[in-house]
Amino acid sequence: MAGKPALIIHLSVLTAAFISSCSGLGPSAAFANNDKAPNRPSSQNSAQNQTIQMSPKPRIVSLAPSNTELLCSVGAKDQIIGVSSFCDYPKEVIGITKVGTFISANLERLARLKPDLVMLVSGQEELAGKIKNHHLNAVVVDNSTLTDIGKNLKRVGELSGHCQEGEEAAEKFATKLQDLAIIIRKANKSPKVFYCVWPQPLMTAGKSSFIHGIITSCGGINVAGDINVSYPRFSLERLVLSNPDLIIMPCEAHNQAFMRQSPWNKLQAVRQNRVYYLPDQKNDMLSRPTLRVIKGMAWLGGIFHPELKSELATWSETSTAGKTANHSLLPAAHNSFNNVYVRN
Repeated sequence: MAGKPALIIHLSVLTAAFISSCSGLGPSAAFANNDKAPNRPSSQNSAQNQTIQMSPKPRIVSLAPSNTELLCSVGAKDQIIGVSSFCDYPKEVIGITKVGTFISANLERLARLKPDLVMLVSGQEELAGKIKNHHLNAVVVDNSTLTDIGKNLKRVGELSGHCQEGEEAAEKFATKLQDLAIIIRKANKSPKVFYCVWPQPLMTAGKSSFIHGIITSCGGINVAGDINVSYPRFSLERLVLSNPDLIIMPCEAHNQAFMRQSPWNKLQAVRQNRVYYLPDQKNDMLSRPTLRVIKGMAWLGGIFHPELKSELATWSETSTAGKTANHSLLPAAHNSFNNVYVRN
């Protein structure tokens, strides 16, 4: 795993962090110093301050999988004319013209499509600048926290001409989080959790990541929650000292030999068989900042609090779909977290 190319790390998590959120990626030096600049406006604020003249139902290119999902969630699927090579959900977007990746775009192809708007996410600011230099409208959507999902539903609704649908979806998502908090208050304990973004080099989810918000909302204690970086490096020494109650690993780490070696095999979570693996990219509902995190959070909360598993499953099955959205905002039943998440 250590030999993966430089911009490849668990892509589904890293859309929210400066690398795309939809595939297996490898380590990148960008993670070492990705604190937000203290006097720099956020991407969300920058996007909101832009004046964009567009048609009521603009033609949109999405260069981030999370934006593609959010657009579909507010009923704007038919307006998407171009996507990134990593956009894979819902399945209807797979056949849409591929315009680029997370770090680059085919500007000639983009120009031929003549979109009214190109949508990007945090970490794509440089690419957004190049697109603007080609006289195209570009907006960068911030997805640094769990609650940004609701804000982004509203923002995407505004940008796509689906304001009501965006507002409704955002309100329902906020309600889901409130209902989750009520359930989690019944928990017997708050386990210490280590969320492994990538094992070699070891990287985790810090305080400035939406994954941190997921962990805490599910009633866990993030052992890296005091690090004000989205996805920092984490030493093995610190991991041993934190001695988490359970560990969440990326799918790619499954059956890797290092888990049977020191110091991993001395960790309490490993010895007690409390290591859990995310599913493959197609079925992972936890790592992308979209409405599908509801399913992933139900699974994670059930791992943290087995006594609440049934109640959390019921909570996750309640649809948050807006009245006019093109499809359910939650995955189909065959993707239930009971079927796709893997335990050691």
